Amino acid sequence: MRHEFEESADLTKMVVGHELWLGQAKQEGDQREVSLLFGHNMRTDGVLNPARVKPLIYRPDGNTIQPTMSSESDRYRLRFPFAGDGCYTAIVDLVPIVVSQNSEGYHIGPKFQFKDVTYSGAIISMAKRIMPLGNDQLELKDPMHGIFEIVPSEARFRKGEDAEMRVFYEGRPLAGAELRVVSEKEGKEMAQIKTDDNGWAKTPMTEDGDWMFLAKHRDPTKKVNEEFDMTNFVTTLVMEVQ
Repeated sequence: MRHEFEESADLTKMVVGHELWLGQAKQEGDQREVSLLFGHNMRTDGVLNPARVKPLIYRPDGNTIQPTMSSESDRYRLRFPFAGDGCYTAIVDLVPIVVSQNSEGYHIGPKFQFKDVTYSGAIISMAKRIMPLGNDQLELKDPMHGIFEIVPSEARFRKGEDAEMRVFYEGRPLAGAELRVVSEKEGKEMAQIKTDDNGWAKTPMTEDGDWMFLAKHRDPTKKVNEEFDMTNFVTTLVMEVQ
């Protein structure tokens, strides 16, 4: 991995709307590639420190591999070998951070480091991308990696149809979770939807190209005295709509 790019992403913006996501999936020979990006509404805004991210690829057989990671001006490229048709899933975990707020603004670090803190929360963030290769029609049912995860009903979504997905927290369906739905082509939020009592939500796919589904969840029971008062979970799912 090259380190010529210093971190330019302002992670305190995750409190008010920024996120990481996986975009630009493509295949080159026997290699598959996907990009890791940071910003808002699928528009980049800075580059993460590579030490903050932990990438992993789930292969169709359920085994995991570590992708190689190289840097560009506004993204990282994750590459891994193509090992036959099936559903591949790319995952990137962000090393947990703590954001504290006082009258001077937001800061990275626990609340004991700053004076007169009015808010302090840990952020646990995960980006996920489903990449079906070949004719795989796999139905997806269960979370595969994160404590807070969006699971699509199938490996492919199609333009003109509804996308259905389920949100899980700690392995159980989460009712009332709010999802933001973003089209990369439009560069904006297309819908806000909420999960039903069984954790399901659906929304129409009106454009082709990459779509991002983003969910957030706050858990005030997960706190550490003198460090942070709650834990904020942020997860994104990107899928290509055809």
